[in-house]
Amino acid sequence: MMTIEKILETVEKEKIEFIRFEFLDYAGVTRGRTVRPAQLESAMEKGINFSSAIMSFDCFDEYIPNPTYGQNDGDFFAIPDPSTFAIIPHRKNTARMLCDLVDVNGDPWHGCPRGALKRLLTEVESLLGGKMHMAFEQEAYLLKEENGKLVPADMSHCFSIDGTDIQEDFVQDFVYSLEAMGVETEQISSEYGPGQLEINLKYTTALKAADDHVTFKHLFKQIARDKGMVGTLMPKPFQNLAGSGLHVHISIFDHTGENVFEDISDSYGLDLSEKAYHFIGGLLKHGSSLVAIGAPSINSYKRMQPGTWAPAHICYGAGNRSVMVRIPEKRRTRRFEFRGADGTCNPYLLAACLVAAGLHGIQNRINPGEPITKDVTQLSEIELKERGIGWVPRTLNQAMDCLAEDTILAETIGRSIWEEFIKIKRTEWDKYCRHVSDWELGIISDRF
Repeated sequence: MMTIEKILETVEKEKIEFIRFEFLDYAGVTRGRTVRPAQLESAMEKGINFSSAIMSFDCFDEYIPNPTYGQNDGDFFAIPDPSTFAIIPHRKNTARMLCDLVDVNGDPWHGCPRGALKRLLTEVESLLGGKMHMAFEQEAYLLKEENGKLVPADMSHCFSIDGTDIQEDFVQDFVYSLEAMGVETEQISSEYGPGQLEINLKYTTALKAADDHVTFKHLFKQIARDKGMVGTLMPKPFQNLAGSGLHVHISIFDHTGENVFEDISDSYGLDLSEKAYHFIGGLLKHGSSLVAIGAPSINSYKRMQPGTWAPAHICYGAGNRSVMVRIPEKRRTRRFEFRGADGTCNPYLLAACLVAAGLHGIQNRINPGEPITKDVTQLSEIELKERGIGWVPRTLNQAMDCLAEDTILAETIGRSIWEEFIKIKRTEWDKYCRHVSDWELGIISDRF
């Protein structure tokens, strides 16, 4: 267990000269400051101040209209979590820590997504007597510049050895760097798109899983840049190639190590417990809102189309990759996989909302109905209605409409986070609606 004293010793022993204090804003952008060793002890104890207005910036790094946090709202303070201390192997004499945000009195700041997740995980332990575990599976592209355009860095095929062979230098450096920073990996593969990889991170406690995903995002982009490529988690970088999703595996283990979500007497034959089904019921009940949180960019909704291996409908099923919540085959540990997210999300906010929705399902015994065995994209609108299956939001604006109505989620994760997140995303949508693309200009010049 890292403490302030051990961190100070490590910094001196390893000759660390720069220590980054990092946190994520609502748009998923990493913010932070860097301190030198002489200031480290004081900064760890008192925190580093930031204007609270930084949480009202959108993904374009512009201050939104009518923000909750204005020039007169003062500061919050970033307090590093010592357990996240890691030396960055591909940077010179540099380490980083991930932070919780506190107010001027040192109490948890109401607008902190990581703090909201920690609070909800405490509720899980209190109500269910166990720890929430998660694993993040992220798909991402490696790109290169060719004739002034970004194109896939290689033309390898899905699950082919060529993909990881061609990108061996990147893949090995990336995985070794993850492991050096305390992040374990389980599987590495080339994915459906050329130049696309998927790296499965190891199952761990939910807070560490979210921390690990933050590390993943940073390293993927930074190491690709060091090697003359562009690493992107963009959901749909190419119109005619596969999109990149984020899949979150979820389970709960009690204090004896037993899987709370497992029950071999399950009448559906999936070996899931009643609590597991109620948790899934909560995920489906709040499905549109969870997509709004997990897929929070304009580009996200160009990926989640029928027949694209991304969920377009709110339902669940066993081994079925056309659904939002997938139950892996019984050869694997009993858990389920939320598939309605991508790499543009804030992983703390996503994890907090998944927990909040699941707890609502358990507390209210929400029945998710029977699992779907068919490819949902092949069902007619009449069949979908008969089965009570709804569509995921089709645009970011529609997603925000759904989230704005979800007052249960708002009260659970914190109304201040909920309100400002919606404002930021509405602003991004408004900018998109005013943007005139080259595609539109081409139509005008050719036809009018």
